[in-house]
Amino acid sequence: MRVSPREIAEFMDALRAHRTAAFNGTPPRPDAGLLAWRSSILDRIAAQTDDAQTRAVADEARAELAALRADEASGGGR
Repeated sequence: MRVSPREIAEFMDALRAHRTAAFNGTPPRPDAGLLAWRSSILDRIAAQTDDAQTRAVADEARAELAALRADEASGGGR
C-alpha cells in the first residue's frame, strides 16, 4: 500500500504531540507505536524504489524498532 500525504501528516502530528509531552515534563522515552508507524511508512516507500539509500533508511528504522522491542521484552525500558 502506498503512503499517502495524509498518513504522513497524521504521523507528524502524533510525533509532535509525543515530543510536546516530552518537553512538558513527561520523561522522554522511545515510543514503540511511533517507531512501528515510522518503520511501516519507510518500508512502503522503500518498496517503491531501487534507491539504495532509501532502503538503508528503512532498514535502520526496522532495526531501531527491533532493538526497542527486544529491550522492552527483556525489561530494559530504555
